[in-house]
Amino acid sequence: MEDEKRIIVCIPGPWEGKSAFVRAVAKASMHSEDYAAAGMVMMHGPSKAAFEFDFCDRDEDMTRAFASAGLANGLGKDVIEKIDSHKSVVYLLSTAPQTKETSISIAKAAAHLVKAGGLGVKIETAGKAFSADQWLERTSGGFVEIYELMVLDSVTDGTTTYSCGMRNLGLWDAIVSGDEFQSAVKLLRGFNMYQLYESPELLAGQTFGLEAGAPRYRLSVETQQPDAEHNLHTNPFGMWRFSRVLAH
Repeated sequence: MEDEKRIIVCIPGPWEGKSAFVRAVAKASMHSEDYAAAGMVMMHGPSKAAFEFDFCDRDEDMTRAFASAGLANGLGKDVIEKIDSHKSVVYLLSTAPQTKETSISIAKAAAHLVKAGGLGVKIETAGKAFSADQWLERTSGGFVEIYELMVLDSVTDGTTTYSCGMRNLGLWDAIVSGDEFQSAVKLLRGFNMYQLYESPELLAGQTFGLEAGAPRYRLSVETQQPDAEHNLHTNPFGMWRFSRVLAH
C-alpha cells in the first residue's frame, strides 16, 4: 500500500531489539490478550484489525522531530528528554482505508504500544506529537476525540493558516488567507469537525459560515497545497480554500 493511503504513527521506545519489542507487546496484553505482534504485523485479537509495523534502530533526529511536532501540545523538557533516551523506533502503519474508524483503531493500537514502553506518539501523517501520558489520557475513555489526535489545524506562515492530517480521516483539509490567526483556527476547526461528524456533500462554489451572522466563505479547490514537497503531509484527497464573501 502506498504511503499516501496510510496513517503512519511513530512510537520511540526503550526496546533493545525487535524480539524485546514483541515480548513487550505480549506482556502488555497479559490481562486482556488484545494485541500480538509477529513478523511485520501487529493484530488486535477481538476486532481482527491488523497493522503493519517497521522496527528501526535509534534515530538521532527523533528528539528534534518531537520537539518541533510537539509545540501544539506544549511538550515539556522532561518529555523531550525521555524521547532522547529512546533505543529504537516503531512505525505503525494502517492497512485499512483512511476513515474515522481506522484512525480510532490505530490510535488505540498506539496506546497499547505506549503501555508496552513507548515514550511518546507522533502522527507522521499530520506532524503532531504527544507525550505518552497525553496519548493515554486521550484514548482511555469510551469516546475517542479522534480529531484532536489526528489533525493539526494551526499551521501558519503568518498570513495563511491551514490544517494538516484530515487525510487520516479520509477527508479534505482546509486553508484560509488573510484572517487573524485565532479566528482562522476557529474557522478551520469548525469546518473540519463539520466534515467529520455531519458528512456533508461539499462542492466548489458553496459557502460556509460558523454560525448565523458570522462571516461567510466560498469554497474552491486549492491546487497548490502548502506541503506539496512533503508527501506525508500532503492530502491526497484534496484541500478546500476559503475566500471571504464580501457583503454588498
